[in-house]
Amino acid sequence: MTPMSIMEQEARQAPKIIANQLQANYAILTDLCRRLKKSEPGFAVTVARGSSDHAANFAKYLFESQLNLVTASAAPSVTTLYKSQLKLKNSLVMGFSQSGQSPDVCEMMEMARKQGAITVAMVNHENSPLAQAAEYVIPLLAGEEVAVAATKSYLASLAGIVNLVAIYKEDAALKVALAQLPELLEQALSCDWTPALEALKPVSDSLIVARGYGFPIAQEAALKLKETCALHAEAFSSAEIMHGPLALIGANFPVMLFAQEDESLPGILELSHSMTELGGHTILALPKNIECTTASKVLIDLPPSLHPLLDPLMTIQAFYPMAAKLSQARGLNPDHPQNLSKVTKTL
Repeated sequence: MTPMSIMEQEARQAPKIIANQLQANYAILTDLCRRLKKSEPGFAVTVARGSSDHAANFAKYLFESQLNLVTASAAPSVTTLYKSQLKLKNSLVMGFSQSGQSPDVCEMMEMARKQGAITVAMVNHENSPLAQAAEYVIPLLAGEEVAVAATKSYLASLAGIVNLVAIYKEDAALKVALAQLPELLEQALSCDWTPALEALKPVSDSLIVARGYGFPIAQEAALKLKETCALHAEAFSSAEIMHGPLALIGANFPVMLFAQEDESLPGILELSHSMTELGGHTILALPKNIECTTASKVLIDLPPSLHPLLDPLMTIQAFYPMAAKLSQARGLNPDHPQNLSKVTKTL
């Protein structure tokens, strides 16, 4: 039997980490929300790379849909290479990072603070340069992450974002759901992804499709397949599939679709059914309380939906162990992917 990888072990730590984080960060998040309500920033900007940028994209969806706060992803090179001084006064600028060491993200944060933005670092290393550059630090509290591929720190970032939104909105229903999240994440770790693993083991290309809150999770899953499994996977919003990528779907072409219980659900189910009809090897992951029998070739049951904002966390929690096992099944080491290192310092 193949030993459990460090990547999978770390992914399995996420439920306990998040349970601790939800309590430990309540005071700092409450203070930040009080400041935001007082200042009423005109817009938000996120700064991140890699998996952290996918967490930042999740923040964009939540800030825009829940807080009505227009949110853009910064291109750090605009500052680091082209020396632009962006007009960020009275904005919220959030940096996301596991290590907090990437020079370009740190320089962008320093510039934003000088420009008069409210700067926030959501970071795992509390004494890192990024944390020192920001006015507010939201620690991920994920502990040391050894595997090159981020897992628990990514999930901790998502939980921190949802907690921020819940506190800002004083959303009682979301707070109740967050309290139950660690238990449901533990259940997600028991989901059977064997059919997906078998479908993806021999292939070289795949699509991962989601929409809304689930799209940043599709981006993260595609990255993990690339970096740990040497499998070329691309993430698309289901709204974009008809604008070209649908041409890729042929006999047994593997497509993974992620669904959450919200307004995007009917469209995802319809698209999955259409791709199945075209011959695609469709793998649909969705909460098991949603009735679905004919929309896909393979159905992955996730834990029942707690809240639409939390369904994506359940999906990626369940996905990570499968990705680690798939890497091993393809003869690779998910803990040390070829050509990659844990800390990437982009200038």
